[in-house]
Parts: sequence; structure tokens; C-alpha cells
Amino acid sequence: IYLLKSFAIVSGKCQVNAATAVLQDAPVVNNSDIVSYSPGTYQYLLSDAAIQKVKTLDDRNAFAITVDKKVIYYGLVKLNISSSSCDHSITMDIMQARVKKIQFNLGYPGQLQGVIIDDQRNNPQMIAALQAQGKLR
Repeated sequence: IYLLKSFAIVSGKCQVNAATAVLQDAPVVNNSDIVSYSPGTYQYLLSDAAIQKVKTLDDRNAFAITVDKKVIYYGLVKLNISSSSCDHSITMDIMQARVKKIQFNLGYPGQLQGVIIDDQRNNPQMIAALQAQGKLR
């Protein structure tokens, strides 16, 4: 999971403009920090070190989920105390950080009826990589 060092938001939407996104040089969550992934709940169980980093993220930090540094999807962090919605993106929810889990949702606080989000949370390339490492639960 990489944070973005620069990006623009799509006009009128809470969505990263992929054409403008630049990944930071190092991931905020390394592959070795991913303990497991549950495709049914879209939750990652992370190492202690990784969850400490994730807990410092701010609302609307942009991120990219990658496999071999190839972007699978972009999203935005949404803290459960946020009063602003995010209707057009996959969002990272860190409210379960106390149990070392993060969850990815469609929109925030939830997906609005009629709003279509390209749901790549269980992208086949990502699932295959996690399965090959024995990280699927």
C-alpha cells in the first residue's frame, strides 16, 4: 500500500485522478507487513509496525493498492469521525486498528444508490498474489 506524494482529485468527485497520481518512493505498508487478507470482508490483518503507521494517516490521504508496484486501484482514507462523505472511491477504514485490521469500503459512509465505483478490492491479480503467499483467509 503506497501513499501518494502528489495527485489531483477528479472535479466534482471524491476520487483520485489516476493520470495525476505519483506514488511515494516507499510503501506505507510493505508486503511483509500483510499478515492476511479476507476477500469476504475486504479486511487486511497487518503487523504491529504497519498498523502503527496506518493509525497516523489523516482523513483524505490518498493511497494506491499495488502488486509488484503496479497500481491495482486508488482510494482515500476516511476516518470514522469524518463529517465529509466520499461517494466515488474505495475508502480505507482504520477504525479496527485496535485489532490490527484495516477495511476497504465502497464510498464513505457507504455506497450511494446509483453511484458506480469500479470495485477492484478483489482484483484477480491481487488475489492470486496473496493466495500464492498463503495470505488469504
